[in-house]
Amino acid sequence: MNDVSGWIFPGQGSQRVGMGQQQLERSSAARRVFEEASEAVGMDLTRLCLEGPLERLTATENAQPAIVTCSVACLAMLEEQGLQPAAVAGHSVGEFSALVAARSLTLAAAVRAVRKRGELMAQVTEPGGMLAVMGLDAPRVQELCEAVKRDDVLVVALHNSPGQFVLSGSPAALERFQQRAIPAGASECVRLHVSQAFHSPLMGRMLEEWRAVVASIPLRMPRCPVILNTTAQAVKTLVCIRRSMVDQLVAPVLWMQCVQALVGLGITQVLEVGDSKVVSSLARRTEPSLRTATAQILS
Repeated sequence: MNDVSGWIFPGQGSQRVGMGQQQLERSSAARRVFEEASEAVGMDLTRLCLEGPLERLTATENAQPAIVTCSVACLAMLEEQGLQPAAVAGHSVGEFSALVAARSLTLAAAVRAVRKRGELMAQVTEPGGMLAVMGLDAPRVQELCEAVKRDDVLVVALHNSPGQFVLSGSPAALERFQQRAIPAGASECVRLHVSQAFHSPLMGRMLEEWRAVVASIPLRMPRCPVILNTTAQAVKTLVCIRRSMVDQLVAPVLWMQCVQALVGLGITQVLEVGDSKVVSSLARRTEPSLRTATAQILS
């Protein structure tokens, strides 16, 4: 590839039964990744990814280590071919995969951390949900949020692309937004199949317990630039990484800004590393000049 390649990693929502099958069939390095990750979290991630069932795979405490494992298996296949990224970024839990790619975090530490992250997130009992909004720009989305939230929690949780945002908050506020969005010019609103308001203040109850977990995660400075979700800036210190890991629970994922930051580093192609096409599609919508590819194309 002549392009300067940034590698991007998918997050929760990309899971599906059968994920990782291609890597497991084609690469002994990928099989070793699944074995190591399974041992680290004490569950058979290979069977979970290949056989499900979907309800079990989708449970946040299972989906997070499964997605990271699948992405790192793809990473191992690419590294077998002698390929390396010029910079990396990951969407939400995909940030942990990106840190593994940058050699800042080991696979075992990453899957143990996201397993715990998922367990803590699943313990949040405050009613909440998420709503994807298409066809409105950022100022209009924010304006509508302010107009309808009243005393409820309602925030823009995912800045996915210039025309796609995901809101997170209380069910009542989401319902009021949805009623106003189409008349305001939105092309579509879709309630996500989640029972909690991820990346919002409603996740704050488990913040301190997660902060203590993050403090114990072993980290090294990355070998290449890592663009962090909460700042859309490259890592400068290990403190930056730990702060992003913690803040990400209650703060928005600035994905389109991360893509723009990669372009600012001179990245001309992004490669989605994982069994997914989601984040590369969002990147293309954000920066149409970017060449995009998925790991399957190169395997």
